[in-house]
Amino acid sequence: MTASTVIWRFRTATEPWTSDRSLAELAALTLAQGGRAALRTWTGSGGDSHSGDGTAAVPDGVAYVHGERHDLWWEFTLEASFRWQAHLCRLRPDVYRQRLRRVTRALGLEEVLQREVASLTHGTRALADLAVALMQKPRLLLWEEPFYYMGRDEALRAVRLVEAEHLAGMTVVAVAREAPGLADLPAEPRRPHLRRLRAAQ
Repeated sequence: MTASTVIWRFRTATEPWTSDRSLAELAALTLAQGGRAALRTWTGSGGDSHSGDGTAAVPDGVAYVHGERHDLWWEFTLEASFRWQAHLCRLRPDVYRQRLRRVTRALGLEEVLQREVASLTHGTRALADLAVALMQKPRLLLWEEPFYYMGRDEALRAVRLVEAEHLAGMTVVAVAREAPGLADLPAEPRRPHLRRLRAAQ
């Protein structure tokens, strides 16, 4: 299939790394090199931009998720894996609890928190990897092959949460080379629906 890219730039962001050119460069680097290598190159160049004093001007909160690879500990329960990731990211306990409640509810993971990661389906593990990334409330999500293991319902839940996080201030760069591509990710987030959803929370 043809490689595809979707970029959701947070509309009011003004930092140099949020420019259309900089985000397009990150997407192109990811398609060429893979996400981790692309982030090293992109952040090393300051996201194609620099601050006034010549230092790199890239976001502090960058989250990377690869839909074909799972980063959770298989022998842990899902909740224990989340707690360990929160510890590594130095999330405050109150922030962790708040974010855990939000992302697990949105992704439909509440009922599987006490199950070992190894017992979960590929699609559920893909949602859990996304949950870990979003728990940190990143300013930029680089999402590579997001729907590789997800079924349609799982992809829908993932997209709705990412749309909500985008509305709250997160920029999204998604790329895919493999089927099913980015067919489940709209070119523009569905903002009116999310305003109602956010108001109800």
